[in-house]
Amino acid sequence: MKKLFWLLIFVCGVSFGQETDFTFSKDGFTDFVVTECPGKTQNELYKKSIDWLAVTYKNPKEVLKAQIENDYIRFEGSAPGLVTITNLMTFNYPTTYQIEVSFKEGKYKFDVTEIKYYIAPSKYGAGGWYDFGIKETTEYYNKKGLIRGSYKQMPEALTNYFNNLNKQMKDFFMSDSIPSKKSDW
Repeated sequence: MKKLFWLLIFVCGVSFGQETDFTFSKDGFTDFVVTECPGKTQNELYKKSIDWLAVTYKNPKEVLKAQIENDYIRFEGSAPGLVTITNLMTFNYPTTYQIEVSFKEGKYKFDVTEIKYYIAPSKYGAGGWYDFGIKETTEYYNKKGLIRGSYKQMPEALTNYFNNLNKQMKDFFMSDSIPSKKSDW
């Protein structure tokens, strides 16, 4: 009986231990979130994800980077000024990101796999695309464990952006219709 009790505790801990919102801390940016979509099949979620890309992005064929039917999609998006760094002045950098969405019965995994920002060439350097480290975030924190002044806006900006994008996707998945971009025609 004791073994059954501990098995139930373990199973409940594993099933409820998945992240549902992105966070940014000294330990890193949340690896991925799992979002429940009760009553939706794996196939429905996959098909709705393709529709969501078509409605959400201007050029969905360019955004979609990889897909395996009913298993996952990988897409790339952009957000002007998502990466903001303050050093005497505030610099808002053009930003791109890659997200992989995997599907199972009644849920999907939303995984931000990459964030890059662009610095224009100048007399101080060549410029180019730079990886914004989301797995290793210790450089953004000081020895006291507080976010460095240059990056004060980053945690909230990143978590809000990706939590909102995930919420938009879930709302789309849970609706029974595909909203028209132009409903006043």
